[in-house]
Amino acid sequence: MKKLRLSAGTALAGGAAITAAAVAWFGSALIICPGIAFTAMLVLGSDRILERARESIKSQPVRIIAVPIALWSLYLIYAAGMEIATAEGLAIMALYLSVPFLVFGLWPKAEPLVILWIWLPLELGIVRQILVTHTRGPDLHYAFAQLLAIDAGIVAFIVWNGIPNTGYLFELDRSIVRAGIANFLMFAVIAIPLGFAIRFIHYSFTVQKLYTALPVFAGIFFFTALPEEFLFRGLIQNWIERATRRRVVSLIIASVVFGASHLNNGPPIPNYRYFLMATIAGVFYGRAWTSTGSLMASALTHALVDTVWSVVFR
Repeated sequence: MKKLRLSAGTALAGGAAITAAAVAWFGSALIICPGIAFTAMLVLGSDRILERARESIKSQPVRIIAVPIALWSLYLIYAAGMEIATAEGLAIMALYLSVPFLVFGLWPKAEPLVILWIWLPLELGIVRQILVTHTRGPDLHYAFAQLLAIDAGIVAFIVWNGIPNTGYLFELDRSIVRAGIANFLMFAVIAIPLGFAIRFIHYSFTVQKLYTALPVFAGIFFFTALPEEFLFRGLIQNWIERATRRRVVSLIIASVVFGASHLNNGPPIPNYRYFLMATIAGVFYGRAWTSTGSLMASALTHALVDTVWSVVFR
């Protein structure tokens, strides 16, 4: 299987088509804002866009200012249209989106601090509360928050700070597909009997669920698996591996951190069963990423796990 890489033109066309479909589905032009952020996520992972952006910023560093300004402007338009724009909210979002670039400009080795800065406001629901609260119209705040965060993170870490080997590139070949599916199957062999034993999962399959399996998979891949894999594998596991020079250590620590991030997925809270299952899953997501160097492999494993859970065991 020849390696297939998403072209920038296809990324733009695909993002525009999905945005247009979402606008028609939700009946709101404001969906264009998350749509632009989604399209940017696709474009950044296409062709050699990240490498070219890195070269451009290296020649004229002041250009990086345009990124947080552009992302903040998307939030401003969205918030104004949803009638939730406040001085406090605008200031917090400006700070949230600009700090990673400011910190890396002053201290390139501050990767763990910037990771926490991007991750914790999402994990703790701070950004979610700012974006939309009791508004009319479609409520896409969490997806929009993730898109803004991943766009800022991709550019801040890869383009501005130049960290290597994140694996953020939309490409497929036989090894990526094989690693994604193989790690999913290995996890399933462990997780299904364990999940039943600790009463974390229960059989809930119906034929009707198959009709939505493909869109569920696509939604999970782009809005759950890919953002989480970029964070936990592309950034956290990557940094630990470079810091310790021990692949197994980085795999285990990143998996435990990934599991711990699910402790607040209750009830109950803390949810130790979810922690256990997510930690084990993190090992196989990490293996898929490590064996291929691609987030597409770990995101494939991740999306398969969550889709099967949603369709069969939830």
